[in-house]
Amino acid sequence: MGYLETNGLPQFLISLTAYILFGPGFLFLITINELARLFVSIRLRVNYGENISLVPYGSEAIWALKRSNRTRMSLAIFKIDTQLPLERVKQTLNDIVLPAKSSNGDQVYLKLKNILVVKYGYACWKKSGENFDLDEHVRSLPDNHVYSKGEMKIFIDEWFQDMSEERPQWEFIIVPRFVDNAGDSETCLFIFRQQHAYMDGLCVTTMFEKYLTTGGTWCINPYEFRIPFWKKFLFYMNAVIFGPYASILLVITKTKKFWTELSSNGSPPRTYYTWAKQIDAEVIRKIRSKLINPSVSSLIVNAYIAATKEILLVGRVLDFLRVVELGALLPYPNDRIQNRFSTFYYGINSLQPVFERINATKQESWKAMTGPWIPTTFSLIRLFGRFPVCFHFVVAGGPNSLVMNNLPISKTRARILESGDILELVLFSANPTDTGVQLVCSSYDNSITITGSGRSEWFTEKEFEDIFERIPDLINEWAHKLEDNLN
Repeated sequence: MGYLETNGLPQFLISLTAYILFGPGFLFLITINELARLFVSIRLRVNYGENISLVPYGSEAIWALKRSNRTRMSLAIFKIDTQLPLERVKQTLNDIVLPAKSSNGDQVYLKLKNILVVKYGYACWKKSGENFDLDEHVRSLPDNHVYSKGEMKIFIDEWFQDMSEERPQWEFIIVPRFVDNAGDSETCLFIFRQQHAYMDGLCVTTMFEKYLTTGGTWCINPYEFRIPFWKKFLFYMNAVIFGPYASILLVITKTKKFWTELSSNGSPPRTYYTWAKQIDAEVIRKIRSKLINPSVSSLIVNAYIAATKEILLVGRVLDFLRVVELGALLPYPNDRIQNRFSTFYYGINSLQPVFERINATKQESWKAMTGPWIPTTFSLIRLFGRFPVCFHFVVAGGPNSLVMNNLPISKTRARILESGDILELVLFSANPTDTGVQLVCSSYDNSITITGSGRSEWFTEKEFEDIFERIPDLINEWAHKLEDNLN
């Protein structure tokens, strides 16, 4: 795991050397690109007036990149105990969400009327203008049919495909009648489908607040969260000192393999998606109290690894795995919807005994999270996002064993419109990189839900579903084993 270490005297010397050798050339390249952006912005204004403008934030522009057999679409699914009226959803969107303004008077969701296009090699926002039609963005499945989990998985596979680039790539979908398991009561699904260029997961949840008639309580409020100045100073200084070395590691790891791919047998590769599994938060708390208080994500990651080692053939899970975790860059500076997430990386030795590996994961992830990764990768995403789209693969590409996305939402149950309580929040995140699997862990009302998307080049659909079925059982078994050992 040593080559993922980012702090130390050798790393500092390599960073210093990188500043001296590559810094001037890199600054020259940035200057040339900014001059090119200025020229492009002038041409856009001359040719299109105010209808097309360059994407100002590189963190959004990076998702203009299209990769073969990857998805950039994300789904947020709210399971509600009663049906939602379609017209009421449209009215709320039209009267409350779209016109919402920030403290300085700007419309924060104005981008939802824009179309992401590429002009002169750069990512641009094209105003939909008079062509914007709300009916194209809010729809409902027929209410004369009760949809099953199997049927929804087929729909989800379809909804992960790219939307028409002739209109803004987002929509609300209502599934009036849904049953998760045979014998369960009917519920309603409220789904937000969006291209990742529009916003990140935390921005999605803040937008959904506009639909709440009774509130939840944020686990972490992104607009109220504050970090002491001295901590921020040390955090960013760490990135300044060791950022070049971390960037070099990112380049090196692009040449490595962190999973064993399946043979395609000549068939075109595609991605499969699976439904979510819910885990009792109390069981997670018990395990954390018996060990050295590992994070929830550490437990989920290790349960996933343990499940793959049980279900896949020997040799399919490599000895060394590379994990990527996504994190929000807090505090959010404003209400505008954009991508404000970053990433950090750490290694896991899959051969370690499970509880030993969980403790090691906590230590490795903490070192990675407090190291230079988060501000460095955020800066790289914003920087390369300002370059032509052909440069975006520098950040968006790269193999990893898995990506873990944590989204703490609410400690208490909330209600959407006047219709009913949110029973569960399910999230399927985009998988635009070369990662074999992406997991999303969301907490809501004292429960934890994991969802995931996996690539068929790395798993069969049956293998992936079996892995997901096994994860909650493994976590329960760990809790019982720890209790038995201590009694």
